[in-house]
Amino acid sequence: MKTYSYPEVGWMKERFQVLLIDEHTCTFDWTIEPGGSVPEHCHQESDEHFTIISGALSMCIAGQWTPIQDGGSLTIPRMTYHSLRNSTSQPVICRVSFTPVVDQGKFFQILFFLKHLNPKDPMALFKALYISDQLNYREFSTPKGSTRTIMVGILRTFRLFAPLTGWNKLIRKFVQHQHSGEGSDTYTTAA
Repeated sequence: MKTYSYPEVGWMKERFQVLLIDEHTCTFDWTIEPGGSVPEHCHQESDEHFTIISGALSMCIAGQWTPIQDGGSLTIPRMTYHSLRNSTSQPVICRVSFTPVVDQGKFFQILFFLKHLNPKDPMALFKALYISDQLNYREFSTPKGSTRTIMVGILRTFRLFAPLTGWNKLIRKFVQHQHSGEGSDTYTTAA
């Protein structure tokens, strides 16, 4: 069995350290900085399990906010809309697992690839969303309400301007990278 060490990826007030991607599970440590939040969304095909490693997180399910303290855990069944926020003055670290894994691991692989190309790219998240969309990967999450409307508009804009910006070349590079076998071996630390 191979052991992998994945690069940390993130944006705004979130960081993700992937621990495991296999055919059953995608598990990562997720850090959310004070004031960070995730709008209401669901995962159509995966259950999401949270365990708080340090700090406290507030989770909203069906309009009810529930605090999850250090050591606490919660499983969000697929198709359950939820949102969360860090209302504290300290970062929160959660261990998060998606089961069954659908295309979450593929989305992280795109982010790893983009980080390898340009570690400081401020557009990496948007490029990953575009590449994932163009490769017909299933959604990482399905936002609700105005957030969904905004995301659909952003993806439509990307589809129009991507050929002009070179983002389509990134799709070809990513696919070649994955087919060359480098997609996983790049992150191998031990056999």
